[in-house]
Amino acid sequence: MKKHEIHILKKKAGFSSMKDELSREVEVFLNAKSSEGYEIINVSFTYYEATELIAFITICR
Repeated sequence: MKKHEIHILKKKAGFSSMKDELSREVEVFLNAKSSEGYEIINVSFTYYEATELIAFITICR
């Protein structure tokens, strides 16, 4: 049975810069987890009250 984990990364900043910054953070996080043997299941982004961008990441081993 695979063990699933859910991670949440957030970024508060100016609208245009937060998308780029969070995308880079997610990419670094996923590269690190992938090299540790995790399988990436799902990545989704959502805005919270137009001031925060949130990434929901599901991985499993």
